Amino acid sequence: MPATASFKEVRDDLAALLRERKRPVGVRFGRRGPAQPDFNRLENAHQLIELIKGGGTGDNIVRLQYDKQKQFEYILLKAVAVVDERIELGPGFAFPFRDVLEGPITVTRLKDGAYPFVIQLQNQLSFRFDAKDLGDAKRMADDLEFLRRHYAGLEEGRAAQSETLAAQYRALKTKPPVSEAQRRFIVQANAYNQMKNYEQALEHYQKALDLEPLSYPAAYFNMALLSAQLGRYRAAMAYMKQYLLLEPEAKDARSGQDKIYEWEIMAGSSR
Repeated sequence: MPATASFKEVRDDLAALLRERKRPVGVRFGRRGPAQPDFNRLENAHQLIELIKGGGTGDNIVRLQYDKQKQFEYILLKAVAVVDERIELGPGFAFPFRDVLEGPITVTRLKDGAYPFVIQLQNQLSFRFDAKDLGDAKRMADDLEFLRRHYAGLEEGRAAQSETLAAQYRALKTKPPVSEAQRRFIVQANAYNQMKNYEQALEHYQKALDLEPLSYPAAYFNMALLSAQLGRYRAAMAYMKQYLLLEPEAKDARSGQDKIYEWEIMAGSSR
């Protein structure tokens, strides 16, 4: 893609690359975090079954690939969907584009095997391409690198905005109340959290903040914990820092700062 390409152009290029391929693409789930389970572990076998059966995904699967030790390696798929701002592999299995910030993107070529070109997205997900698909592997790597730069820029912008919002909040004599519309999203976010549907919980907290970013600072604290549950330690630190800027004297400010110190290590280990 040219240097002047837009986010939409790159997203559409990635979608076209992964859609209805002449040769299948291999997908392997990583071993870090609850979002992408290791299917070699017995307790995760039911999730592999759900992926195969659910939402028509089974019709998309060419085969399951195992190594010589009969350990699951990767799934060969006819196509992979790109929906909005995520790569979607099936019901409950998605990789949000923003997660490219959580670790390195590596491209390697294995010495043997029918699918030697491997693109690894941190420790969560990898894609494998046929020996004839070097061009596709390079194209996907380029698109992902563009997305990494795009989200890094957004993160820098949010960090600057956080300082501004915090200064505005601390200057207010009367803090803005939580509206009924916000309360609905907050209650629903808490319910999703109880169901361990952390993605939906995050989404609903964000909807509440979109209505008014300063009326419920605790949302940032909760979003930090939810992000950590999903292995998104950079995002977790950013949300917690926002909370501490808004509520530096809060009773849980000490534990919040300690969480940041803990996540610094976790973020480092994911690279």
